[in-house]
Amino acid sequence: MKTAFIVLIAIHLLACAVWFYFIMGLKKDALVLLIPVIFLPIIGLLSAWISIRKIQEEKETPVSKLYRLSDKEIAPVSAGRPELDTVLPFDEVLLLTNDQSRREVMMHFLRRDPFMYLEMLKVAKVSTDVEITHYATTTIMEIQRDLDIAMQKAEKAYFENPDDLEPVNRFIQTLISYIDTGLLLENRMVQLRHQLSEVLEHKLAIFENSRSAHLLLVENEIQLGNYGRASEVSKAMCEKWPTHEDSWLMGLHVCMVSGNAVDKAAISEKIKTIPISWSRAGREEVEFLCGSIN
Repeated sequence: MKTAFIVLIAIHLLACAVWFYFIMGLKKDALVLLIPVIFLPIIGLLSAWISIRKIQEEKETPVSKLYRLSDKEIAPVSAGRPELDTVLPFDEVLLLTNDQSRREVMMHFLRRDPFMYLEMLKVAKVSTDVEITHYATTTIMEIQRDLDIAMQKAEKAYFENPDDLEPVNRFIQTLISYIDTGLLLENRMVQLRHQLSEVLEHKLAIFENSRSAHLLLVENEIQLGNYGRASEVSKAMCEKWPTHEDSWLMGLHVCMVSGNAVDKAAISEKIKTIPISWSRAGREEVEFLCGSIN
């Protein structure tokens, strides 16, 4: 009987040691509960497990709980993109006092799609947390490197087949993607915008009925401050597609940014005589700029 008791005690102590070492990982909070576990074999073990779980839940922030959901359950977060539902403002993530939770959220973004969360990475780049700043800076550099490589490939394919619409369109989209990141210095930005205009002009030379190329060219020329060329292209759009609202709205946009009151007045009068297919948003915009068009 005595031998059996000693064997049971030994087994119990061994089980406690194994449980604390492998399951609890010799955590500081778990070691505090070692005494009641040893002297209360069943109840002590159960109480310790409940206590450890409770301590972990108290330390867990709502944010880190949120981001432990599966990817399908996590709604996308991206600053400056209203079409996506925001789970949590990224600025608030950076204010978390728990360093581990804040870094877990940051790494969650990096593992998924860094390019999608580029705006948030820009915010994180100036964080007071040195580790998060390092993560963000490194990731932005990698994104920029990938964009440089993609643009070199697209540019090469374009020059090899300048009359093939596929490489032309790919080069245009690559240039636009790089410009839209906001990662470029002013000189480089202007250089790429000039290059974009050249490619768009070339596309119009081989495919003159491309509405998308007309629209992109007007917008790009406006950004470059070339209002004369932007006005020419917008007028060409009005002649080619007189019933499309984009043609007239783009013309009005050029007039507004360039301060051309004469052309604006002419457009305002002309749209009253043409059966334009207005969308609700388009009608509201043109009426805001020109007054009633009925």
